Amino acid sequence: MKNTLIPATIAFLMLSPVTFAQNTTTEVKTETTNDTEFKTAEQLEKAAEPAIGEAYLREKYGEWELRCIRDKVIEKEECRIFNLLADQDGKIIAQIDMQVLPKGGQAVAGVDIATPLGSLLTAQVVMTIDAGKAKRYPYTWCDQAGCYARFGMTQGEVDEMKRGARANVIVSSVTAPDQPLKLDLSLSGFTAVWNAVALK
Repeated sequence: MKNTLIPATIAFLMLSPVTFAQNTTTEVKTETTNDTEFKTAEQLEKAAEPAIGEAYLREKYGEWELRCIRDKVIEKEECRIFNLLADQDGKIIAQIDMQVLPKGGQAVAGVDIATPLGSLLTAQVVMTIDAGKAKRYPYTWCDQAGCYARFGMTQGEVDEMKRGARANVIVSSVTAPDQPLKLDLSLSGFTAVWNAVALK
């Protein structure tokens, strides 16, 4: 009996410190995990802020987004306005982004419309605002992501977008040139987002 109990007691004493150490380690890890999981509102807001030089969504205006490159001084941030163009089934096909151009030129807005690879370049991009006159814009280049029409808009054309409700953009594909896609572009919020950039 003696020989049986002593080894058992020694085994218990040897295991106890190890078990305690493991529990201590677990408690420390739990405290660390809790500290990282339960952040204050101020900590969460600061962690979510984009770094200097990083693109971020500053604000939404109706269907339009104002996206900027973070700068130490917010007034110096480079900003563009974005929207998506969908077909009649609601599938996103293209994207438009606009920027305010320096004063003095005929064009006040720089526009890029991005369409998928396989767009029929010779058909160009056709845009109509409400029941206005259709205007054609040639493609400028293509890359691995898609094809792009880059052009300038006059103040009169920007004002037309401000007054409008919707714009229709027509693009064609190489595979079905006789079936052009009519894309819907909502102008809800355009006036507000344009003024937020142009009047700053």
